[in-house]
Amino acid sequence: MPNRPPISQLVDVDRLVSLMAQRGIDGVVASSHQNLYYMSSLNAVAQKSDEPRPFAVVLSRHAPEAPILIMPEYYMGAMVRQNSWIEDIRPYRSMISPLDRPASKSDLDAFIPESAGVLPWVSAACDFYAESMMDSLRKAFLDLGLNGKRIAYDDARLGLRVSGKDDIADGFGLLMSARSVKTPLEIEMLRKSTAINQAAIEATIGQWVPGMTWHDLNHAYNVAAVQEGGFVHDPGALVLASPRGVDSSVAFTSELDDFELEPGMRIMFDCHGTQDLYCWDGGKTWIVDGQPEEAATRAACGTKTAMEEIHSALKPGKSVSELQKIGRATYAKSGVSDPDACLLFFHGLGLSHLDQEIGGEVEGSATGDWIIQDQMVIAIHLLVPGGAADRFWLEDIAIVTPDGADRVFTWDIEPHVGQGACL
Repeated sequence: MPNRPPISQLVDVDRLVSLMAQRGIDGVVASSHQNLYYMSSLNAVAQKSDEPRPFAVVLSRHAPEAPILIMPEYYMGAMVRQNSWIEDIRPYRSMISPLDRPASKSDLDAFIPESAGVLPWVSAACDFYAESMMDSLRKAFLDLGLNGKRIAYDDARLGLRVSGKDDIADGFGLLMSARSVKTPLEIEMLRKSTAINQAAIEATIGQWVPGMTWHDLNHAYNVAAVQEGGFVHDPGALVLASPRGVDSSVAFTSELDDFELEPGMRIMFDCHGTQDLYCWDGGKTWIVDGQPEEAATRAACGTKTAMEEIHSALKPGKSVSELQKIGRATYAKSGVSDPDACLLFFHGLGLSHLDQEIGGEVEGSATGDWIIQDQMVIAIHLLVPGGAADRFWLEDIAIVTPDGADRVFTWDIEPHVGQGACL
């Protein structure tokens, strides 16, 4: 008889319930792919990012120990071996079921392995078989005592369809706030994804030979990351690697045009991808086949020292502006020609590349001077702008602790060169 695997819980239910109470929210419905995974530990591999989201988790603040997972019936078989901590699983009739005859509970037989039919949760799930996702959601609200209560949705469209009200609560911001502080299991996942990125960058640099082009480099990174067990989104795996010209502006580009990687160029690795849906980010500067000149050495060493100072200061209660001030002051002491031009910015990392609640009126607008919290995982970005032979970039990933940063990368924070540039 197949057995379900041990419980694997990503969500910090106590933190989520506390946030719901603070915001006057009684129930939350999570239906996006990332939030579904966070709330249930169900990795719905059949769910495509560009298709309607046919899954939902319903959790009541007043009964957080009894969430409900709603899914299309065709995923029942996969659930036999999924690591969901949720026991109340409710299927509904999807587009795969026949429409030319009346619905029947026996329709589920096509989606449940014979050996799984005796499992208690399967039998209970069959008893909840519903005609539609909306019917299943409404029954879940009734069973959890959420009728007439304030419910938050991470998808407002779904909320309007179910509740028919224009005053539904913001579940997207709620869940992003909950996700901003990581559980031990999430930190383990992020360490694994970062290890893939680090190994892929090192493997890519190791493949350089004279005549190699940007397209060659990009392809080498993608292949290396996949071989390490990751997933990359081409062409965005390398997004800040603009080595040409003397323009000091920041060009967030994956350089879709091609050029030859020449000795002395500064290639700024800022790499993105996922492993088990948890993101990796970050990288550092690679000096193609060379050592930095005097001015570039000041930039490299200033960046290293600034990052070290930020690591020491990355403690709960610190604000982003305080961290920026510390880093910029360090740049000024290091002799960098224009420390005010240096770029220092921070964001959370997790199931999203920007795993935090975003402030401002529009997503992507200024987030305000947000406060660092214990067990956040933070991407720290430092850039000394400049030309092809003197700019420096360093993006480190760190876990916030009361004692400062716990680095996730295992390499040093000097640029990739033949020898240490700051020794």
